[in-house]
Amino acid sequence: MRIGLVLNVLDEEYQISLYRGIKKRAQELGIQIVCFQEGNTAFLSDAFIGCFPRKDYFKLDGIILLTSVLIDNCTLNTKEDIYKIWGSTPVISVGQKIEGIPSLLIRTDDSMNELMEHLIKYHGYRNLVYIGGSQTHQDAILREELFVNIIQKYKASIPQLEYKIEHGSFTEQSAVEALDAYMQGNKAQVPDVIVCANDNMAIGVYKYLKLNQQEHPEFSNVAVTGFDDIPQGQFSIPSLTTVHQPLDQIGEEAVNIIYQYAKGQELPFEKSIGSCVVYRESCGCKKQEADASVIRDSFNKVQSSYVVSEQMLQIVSRIGRDLNHNNDEKTLASIIDYNIGMLGIKNFCILKYPQKMQQNLPLSDNPLFVEPLYVRYNGRVIDMAKNTKDGQLTLGQFYDYLNTLNKQECEPLVYKNLNVGEDYIGCILYDAPDNFLPYIILISVDIALAINRIQLNEERQRYSEFLECEVSARMHELVEANSRRLKVEAEVLEISEIERQRFSNDLHDDICQRLAGISMLCRSYSHKSEGVKKEEMEELAALVSDTLQRTRQYAHDSYPVDLDTLGLDASLSNLCNSFEKQSGIGCTYEWGIDPEVNFDKLQKLNFFRIIQEALHNVMKHSGAHSVKVCCMMQDRNVVIRVCDDGKGMPSMDGSNYGIGINSMQYRANQIGASFSIDNLKNGGVCVEVKL
Repeated sequence: MRIGLVLNVLDEEYQISLYRGIKKRAQELGIQIVCFQEGNTAFLSDAFIGCFPRKDYFKLDGIILLTSVLIDNCTLNTKEDIYKIWGSTPVISVGQKIEGIPSLLIRTDDSMNELMEHLIKYHGYRNLVYIGGSQTHQDAILREELFVNIIQKYKASIPQLEYKIEHGSFTEQSAVEALDAYMQGNKAQVPDVIVCANDNMAIGVYKYLKLNQQEHPEFSNVAVTGFDDIPQGQFSIPSLTTVHQPLDQIGEEAVNIIYQYAKGQELPFEKSIGSCVVYRESCGCKKQEADASVIRDSFNKVQSSYVVSEQMLQIVSRIGRDLNHNNDEKTLASIIDYNIGMLGIKNFCILKYPQKMQQNLPLSDNPLFVEPLYVRYNGRVIDMAKNTKDGQLTLGQFYDYLNTLNKQECEPLVYKNLNVGEDYIGCILYDAPDNFLPYIILISVDIALAINRIQLNEERQRYSEFLECEVSARMHELVEANSRRLKVEAEVLEISEIERQRFSNDLHDDICQRLAGISMLCRSYSHKSEGVKKEEMEELAALVSDTLQRTRQYAHDSYPVDLDTLGLDASLSNLCNSFEKQSGIGCTYEWGIDPEVNFDKLQKLNFFRIIQEALHNVMKHSGAHSVKVCCMMQDRNVVIRVCDDGKGMPSMDGSNYGIGINSMQYRANQIGASFSIDNLKNGGVCVEVKL
């Protein structure tokens, strides 16, 4: 049989004592215990449900729920609340009553009444301070209500009875802060007795009183009481008067109940175990003489506890320092192996969760894959790489593998998540002596921080490499872009030079020749003895008029002034008419652009130049009989095509593109348009610009 124990954190005596009793009885019955530490998470919240692994991973036959130490557990009241987390798995509650499931309770009313009667009637204390636990914790609420009710009962016969209430969180430091808050508000009134909701807070009160005794000598007369009877209270000076709860016995009885419940036996839904008051010196009672053997045993326990504490603090400190300087998981495993080996711990496993799910609760999602970073089991280190066939391992598969190595089926294991803030890094599975357990919690924090730091370093390294690749690629793109820019600039300069040369040749070969002819004709007329005939003057006038028209055409080709006055449609129409007259090639022109489409000056000029260059190429290279210039709309695109019926181009791979075609491409790029030139199936070439 395998039973899960769910508690807060094994870092203080109350929970460790219960865990000790549970382990003892479980081993006697041959039950394996898996202890889950949930770390102050709230019941029924996404955080609590999410951080509890799938129940089928561990194949649990039942669960012992230590509700008395789980913070903010007031909303867990019914069997339905339990079902939301563990389904139909048998569950019992220890410390708090939950309707519908067996609950093991501790009777403290009688002990609290007895303790208060002792303080008020026997010692005659009249000014009391109560330091309670968390105001949302059920046990803390009940103890505080009991304290107030008892005071009210005695106040009828003792009117001078006064009390104040402060709140902590069951820790020493919280008690120090609570008492300091009380003293700040009540400087003139030192209490007769301070009643604490547990022994840890009572020890914190001791420390506060002793540290401030020089300033307040009256603190030496303040009585203190606790609750729970942990060993530190027994060995404190003065020894602590408290309410004893038989924690080992409670733990053993919890195992008996869950064993019977999991076997299907009918059980009462509520069972109680009594408590008793332990009177020692802190309440004001005289020190009682103890026999020599008791004193010797107590001294040996204190000495042993001190030695273990010193040893563990040194190891924890060393582990923290070493892990803080390591930069890879292999070194981390080596550091843990050395120190865990020094402690003689036989079972200690570190499992890492995949980074993609570390920030995505719940862990209860299926499947939960783990990566073993370090595995020590039954005293030997196991290389999990040799025992993982497909490279992927779920938490349940890993736990099953451990059980195949487990010779003692009832050997317990403790499970604890490794987290940094809200990010779940992984988990540890371990078993350690009771007095080592609080220090394992400290070590787990160092492990979580180390793994997180290693992962962050790896991410930074990967990101750095990515940035280097991106910078290199960007630099390559910039070099190529700069090269293309230089090439385009060179082509633009060359195009400009060719245009100037073409314009110069046209002026020289056409206009200048015509002017020379006119000059010669005029000169010949001037040498005639008789007057110039009318026909001769008409011929001269016609020649001058034609030359003037050609000059205007060259000026228009250099810059189409009518683009601004007539618009693109009329300018292109004139261009096509002029082309047809000059080349003798039939030219068809179509305009289908929506009237609401407006072109800016740069767009009109570049469209005109592209069509002009395309017609020039048709006249010069195509051998065509006809050409069609078409301007139309396709969806939201303006499409301009110049298509001829000539001989086409021998190659369309760009290798034989001349400056004219490159200039058309450049002009299209200038206005953000696409440019293409293709051979037609039936012969000829089609130039297309799409904006």
